[in-house]
Amino acid sequence: MTGIAEPRIDVPEQRALPAAADSPPPPPWPALLIVLVGPGVLALVVWDGPSALRAVSVLAYLAVVPGLACARLIRMSDGLSRFVIGVALSLALGVLVAQGMIQLHRWSPLLGLSTLTTIASLAAVTELARDVREHRRRRGVAAE
Repeated sequence: MTGIAEPRIDVPEQRALPAAADSPPPPPWPALLIVLVGPGVLALVVWDGPSALRAVSVLAYLAVVPGLACARLIRMSDGLSRFVIGVALSLALGVLVAQGMIQLHRWSPLLGLSTLTTIASLAAVTELARDVREHRRRRGVAAE
């Protein structure tokens, strides 16, 4: 009796991806920049800075920074995807903050900007704290 022979497909060996512990930690400067830029934008608004500079900086900050600070917590490898998600999240957070102020009868552009600055700063500080904790854990494991 003859059997049906199935063709054999050789699959080349795949290299193992480096473990998360082997990859270098991300640089902390984006989170530090987020923490420092927020008060700068608030200072421009509170102290009535030049109108052109104030308009450009506030709109750029509102369109990018709060969502990008939150998107950095996800740790995606693709920078473009992180940026697109950050912009979309910034716009969504801006709408949510505005709707919350309307519902609470506390509408104020300065309050909205300071709320979004607080959200971005908290996300950046959370990222910095997580990086410090991971660095200490790695250093402790490497010392053993």
